[in-house]
Amino acid sequence: MGVLWFLFVLLPAGNAFELTMEQYYQMPQLFELDDYVKCLSQKNGAFCLGTFDLVASSNVKLFNDLQKFSENTIYFNHTRIHRGYCVSSRCNHIEEPFLSRRFTKCVNNLTKNDYELEAKIATLEYCRTAKTPPAKPIDELDISFAYLCGFIIIMNVLGTLYYLLRNPDNKPMRWLLAWSLTESWKRLTDSYENGDPRLSALEPVHGMKAITLIMVLMAHSVIIYHTAYLFNPFFLEYYSYHPLSTFFHNGSVIVQTFIVLSSFLLSYNLLIYVENNPKKELNLKMLPNVLINRIARITPANIVIIGFAMTWWRHASDGPLWKPLVDTECSYCRDKWWTQLLFINNFIKNDVICLVHTWFLAVDMQLYVLAAILTLTLGRSLLKGIKLLSFMYVLSMVVNFLATYYWNFKPVIFFSNAEAMRKVYTGEPTFTWWYSMPWSSLPASLLGLIIAFLHYYWQQQNYNPQESLLFRILYRSTVPLMFLCIQSGYFIVDITSPLVIAGYAALDRPIFALLTAIALLGFIYKIDHLWWSFLSWSGWRPLSRMSLSIYLVHLFYNYTQVAVKTNLARASIYEIGGHWFVTIFMTYITALPVHLFVEIPVHQFVKSFT
Repeated sequence: MGVLWFLFVLLPAGNAFELTMEQYYQMPQLFELDDYVKCLSQKNGAFCLGTFDLVASSNVKLFNDLQKFSENTIYFNHTRIHRGYCVSSRCNHIEEPFLSRRFTKCVNNLTKNDYELEAKIATLEYCRTAKTPPAKPIDELDISFAYLCGFIIIMNVLGTLYYLLRNPDNKPMRWLLAWSLTESWKRLTDSYENGDPRLSALEPVHGMKAITLIMVLMAHSVIIYHTAYLFNPFFLEYYSYHPLSTFFHNGSVIVQTFIVLSSFLLSYNLLIYVENNPKKELNLKMLPNVLINRIARITPANIVIIGFAMTWWRHASDGPLWKPLVDTECSYCRDKWWTQLLFINNFIKNDVICLVHTWFLAVDMQLYVLAAILTLTLGRSLLKGIKLLSFMYVLSMVVNFLATYYWNFKPVIFFSNAEAMRKVYTGEPTFTWWYSMPWSSLPASLLGLIIAFLHYYWQQQNYNPQESLLFRILYRSTVPLMFLCIQSGYFIVDITSPLVIAGYAALDRPIFALLTAIALLGFIYKIDHLWWSFLSWSGWRPLSRMSLSIYLVHLFYNYTQVAVKTNLARASIYEIGGHWFVTIFMTYITALPVHLFVEIPVHQFVKSFT
């Protein structure tokens, strides 16, 4: 425990902090939260939640210190305090007929008495009494989604019964067989190599996807924990200075792994498909079928997840933060659900965020369309295609550099701070117009195509890169360089040069993607049997195939764990780690039926007609 205290408090505090711990605790407490359940269990209980801006009164020095402290974006904004009070007990001395006014007067009076500062209401989240209904009434949209889920279950039951009772000698009805849970389970667990060593060589992809997704769940657990009302917010502020915290603040670059893999698998599978079907030819006539297959693969699970977010999630529980976190998310999704289903949510109404992590689905789909077009047009001449794609890769980085410099976009490490994470990046221009846009991930998509073309060309030429000393050196350097690439954010964050900042923002994703691409080729060619065996473990296979459902589901548990907390949450390695483990466990349990009941059967149902 002493080592952890040294690493996360004493070491960073000694290097970077402007205030001592004693001075820190002389500031107004950032969060205060009364016992929500106890308050509303009383007959006349009344509870209010809101955010207040501090205003200088007689204690000008303290207010100036708060402003100076909050100017460092590493910290929360301490000029804005957050209060959740049991107004019926804490503020019963104030005579005011309107509950919201009594709450604002109460907060202002307490702040004046304790700190000689005034508190002006910035956002009143809600006021409710013991008589207020715990949730909004069930509406037609809730009922419609329930009918949809019922229909899906019925189809799975019918499909499974058909599989069990049908005569195997008769030609099967593929559209009905697609709904069989037995068939879906086989598709989840079986290896579909068909004796083709080229497909067996791709087994490490499962490990890469599964492990990357576990890291994404950890990062999102840290981010969403910032939205809680914290007993000790200093922990999240102080640890930000520690070098190890860079892996959380700058680690989002690992998402580029999925972009590389998506383009690689699309292109490589198309090349193999055309080879195995001589009557087929790579051209744009194949594009409709390619896109239909992709839409059928992703859209069903997306519909169910967005539908649940719009409807029954808000009825699932209650807590002091349920309305600002869950109910707000529900209203946002109801407002822009159609953009989510069309995968344009990162372009349309992008100032309103419904399920923040779904930006990736939009970017992935947009780049998938481009990758399909490029494969179908360039795949007939591999070497020319590699040269042109390489030129596009370099050009995309140059254009991104110019864009980041002109529009003053920042690297992730610059805006991944406590206050921005508390807002889940809402209103952050770089997140809206750079991070969640396809052009920032374009180099990774192009790299996926390049290594697909290169890998297929090497196979045609019977060339094994194991013979190349240079490639072996590059491969063995990739994993350490990946960590170094992420950790480099620790050294860049204090730089003020616009050129350097723009260069880092334009290059960090492409460089990480390049390292991922080299590592992928090394895994496929078994240059390191230890890594190959680890990543090819059969246990990764179902987790990899469920990756879409896992990715879509997990944020519900991130938010729910915070929203149901009825008192101040303590931030520590153990609490956040526990939040992460609960998220992993519950996500896997929930993602399994989504994958088996929705994702696989609907995809196979569509394929039965194409």
